[in-house]
Amino acid sequence: MQLSVTHPCCRTLLLLLVSNLLLWESEAMLPICSVRNGRCFGSFEEMLERAVSLSEDISKKAFELFTAFDSQYAQSHQLIIKNLKKCHTSSLELPKPGSQAVQTHPVTLLKLASKLLRAWQVPLNHLVNNLPSLKDVSPSILSKAKEIEEKSTGLLEGVKSILIQMQNGDTEDENYPGWSGLASLKSETEDIRLFAYYNMIRCEGRDTQKVEAALKMVKCKISNENNC
Repeated sequence: MQLSVTHPCCRTLLLLLVSNLLLWESEAMLPICSVRNGRCFGSFEEMLERAVSLSEDISKKAFELFTAFDSQYAQSHQLIIKNLKKCHTSSLELPKPGSQAVQTHPVTLLKLASKLLRAWQVPLNHLVNNLPSLKDVSPSILSKAKEIEEKSTGLLEGVKSILIQMQNGDTEDENYPGWSGLASLKSETEDIRLFAYYNMIRCEGRDTQKVEAALKMVKCKISNENNC
């Protein structure tokens, strides 16, 4: 789908591109469009493909982060045997397989992905800022957490851009679940802090898989495949 720079939707996309220039120049970048001879050319399908690819990468990094944290802390502190807390995003669920999934509109799935990504902006920021305070935390854990935060921010911008195209420029913000786990991350009791990190990283990994699945369902529906 080729868009002229004179099209209202494309003008909106160009403004969004400029406002997020530094973000889009990072590895997490999802190009909105390319500009040739003063005209904006954007492919919806390419944007969606890039979003799916980035979501796969984030899911992989989230699994690696959980595995590394589990190996270094969880086993020695018996975190697994404790009662895991409910994730703050537990209310955001994918449609169940079957008729519900088939009938779900792509925009609904994209909004679900957007809500999940928005819901993790604050927690991921605190995760990255507070992890260095953990005793003997490895550079690998720190770098993975930072990479997930950066790429999740980039993916959110990409999903928002796709929604702009599908909704003719409508960028109305969606409500998303709030997070209230900061007190536990800053607890003076080591076991409380470790369990908070463990549960947080576990939930984040689960939600990256939700985002990936939602985007893949959108891609499937847009491609008119029969097994969505």
